[in-house]
Amino acid sequence: MSSKTKKLERTMNAPAQVAATAVRDYTQPAAHPDLGSEVCVHLHPEGVPLFIEPVSERLKTDFAAFKAWFVEHEQAIEALLHKFGALRLRGFPVNGSEDFAQMMAHYPSADMGYTGGGTPRAALAGKVFEATRFPKNIRLPLHQEMSYLKHWPLKVGFYCHQPSEVGGATDIGLISRLESLLEPSFLERIRRHGLIYKRNFRDKYVESDDLLHPDLVSLHRPWQEAFFTEDRAEAQAACEKMGLEWRWLDDGSLETRYRSSGFVNHPVLGTQHMFNQANTMNTIDSGVNSINWPAYTERYTHRPKPTECTFGDDTSMTHDEVMMYRQAGHQATVIVPWQKGEVMLIDNILVLHGRSPYEGERNIQVQLFGSGSHG
Repeated sequence: MSSKTKKLERTMNAPAQVAATAVRDYTQPAAHPDLGSEVCVHLHPEGVPLFIEPVSERLKTDFAAFKAWFVEHEQAIEALLHKFGALRLRGFPVNGSEDFAQMMAHYPSADMGYTGGGTPRAALAGKVFEATRFPKNIRLPLHQEMSYLKHWPLKVGFYCHQPSEVGGATDIGLISRLESLLEPSFLERIRRHGLIYKRNFRDKYVESDDLLHPDLVSLHRPWQEAFFTEDRAEAQAACEKMGLEWRWLDDGSLETRYRSSGFVNHPVLGTQHMFNQANTMNTIDSGVNSINWPAYTERYTHRPKPTECTFGDDTSMTHDEVMMYRQAGHQATVIVPWQKGEVMLIDNILVLHGRSPYEGERNIQVQLFGSGSHG
């Protein structure tokens, strides 16, 4: 580890101390005039996230006091979220799913929940879900939550109940940074034509998990799990409510199709940003920490792929285009290891998120808030 990395790690893990005079850019821990005297803030060197930490013993140890503070300062927290894109609440007394649910109870839940979501996960407490069960050896590229659907959450909350022994960070990155790294012609093509998402959900009674290679189980979801029903009619109704075209295939699988603009306007800031998952919906051999490519090609060369994203004129993206997207995402990625009890809140348009590969047990929990729409 380089001396620069060691210095950065010490800085990120050191106890917060309030500066005598607030630093406007918050590169050093400082009080914030809109958050009161019991906390300090400081900004990650790469511009995201903004850390908020308690300096009073009361907010470090009393969950009821912390929750009251969090609700009282909702407007200030919202303003900071729109300015910085991601807030990391570190050192507050959040100890379990119930605490995580309670502290966020004043936020409106996302209407869609995880119906039609791309990866498997289970509900834990109320609107709290486990993070994706995607294989731990695979890196999840940066993406915006459920941007491949008509309706999607405006905010995503994360809670670390147990950090993994090695790796396992919830990677984040600014959409403005990602956009600056992509070829302008690629962005313009999305803006001009939009995108089409094609997805296939297998029938778990025709092709159970044990018939698939282990690395493909979480990639190719059964429609019964994705739509939380065993009834075809209910799955169809869910598709129609979500604005998806659908059809049943002879193998019992459900195929869906959705056309998206690929860009959205931020509902508060009014700025337009790329908003899609063209990088994650196109499965390619991207090297280390990617999907098992031999197993994937053997399985899907002559079968419907679990996911695919094309340009709106039905032209497929090339391998080089998808790799460019992923490499840009990698360059935009900011990795901050989790600490037990931390909560992170992100603006789903301004900040993308992913997951580093990891070893050992990991328990990260998620909530979705607010509802946006492609129109």
